[in-house]
Amino acid sequence: MALNLAAALRDRGHDALAWSTEPLQGRSRFWNAWYLQRRRLESFLAESPPFDVIDLPAVSISRKVQTHGCIVARSIQPDLRYFSCALRAEVRRLPISILHLVLNLLHMLRVSVAIVAGWRRAETILCLGSHEFDWMRRRFPWTRNKLERYLDAPSPADQALLADLRARRAARGTRPGLRFLWIGRWVPQKGTRLLLRFIAERAQTHPKDVFTLAGCGDQAARDCPPDLIAAGRLRLLPGFPRGELPKLLAEHDIGLFTSVVEGWGLSLNEMLESGMPVFATRAGGVEDLAPYFPETLRPFPPSPDFEAPPPTENLTATGYLRHFTWESIAALYEDRVLARQLR
Repeated sequence: MALNLAAALRDRGHDALAWSTEPLQGRSRFWNAWYLQRRRLESFLAESPPFDVIDLPAVSISRKVQTHGCIVARSIQPDLRYFSCALRAEVRRLPISILHLVLNLLHMLRVSVAIVAGWRRAETILCLGSHEFDWMRRRFPWTRNKLERYLDAPSPADQALLADLRARRAARGTRPGLRFLWIGRWVPQKGTRLLLRFIAERAQTHPKDVFTLAGCGDQAARDCPPDLIAAGRLRLLPGFPRGELPKLLAEHDIGLFTSVVEGWGLSLNEMLESGMPVFATRAGGVEDLAPYFPETLRPFPPSPDFEAPPPTENLTATGYLRHFTWESIAALYEDRVLARQLR
């Protein structure tokens, strides 16, 4: 997102730099990576000419960072909600390691305090999508005067590939059975329990359907039904090169999105733009995308009698391509964020 946004802002005449904290100074672990990233950022800003606007995650906004310019706390994922989901999953796991639970809780508490402090120090808090925007207004009402929102979309190059897939899918005939695709990490907030329940039920009632879980890592194998894997009806792809995404999308008929908590879920855009119907939970970018996909974005789970996907939609006619391109997102950022920071 940062690379796409910076490129689109440069196209609009701004001097936009996308910068990374890598390589980190010191040994990075799950519990100290955010702190090392913050220290690296402080050093970079101290050595750099002044910036008009500094756009970064809230957890990285220290007192030192605050002194270097107008600050935008741009969200890429709802960390506090992820922490809550992870803790609930930890408590459900048996036997519970009390020491591990306490250490995780202390780490999450420390990072949460840093995130809230970053919101307080920022001039603008940029939420990713309407779902997070509304959640922030409800849970942190003192942020309301700072809140703005932005959208997510594939890169321009990826959108060209997805448009070609969409055209080819519209001309393709039907085949017996449906091929379902789910893309994501195998973590509780991705709704893995919902997904497995659906697969087990659908596999019994529709013996010709097949399922692919892509990008799920090695952890999924221990939770998935071994009989479906052995029969070739459930395929696990622990990882795949980015260049293979178009082929993966072309090989499937239906997308699944089961997240309980989500930042956005770019796979939603990718599946929908490829012409694939998607059954989705109400999380991440679903609320913002739904008006532009009235036929192909549907509530999860599919009904038991669902047999054939609807036709692909005209994304120009629905207005999707007017809003979900990085050119449009950058124009919105310019209007709602840059103008606000620099006035």
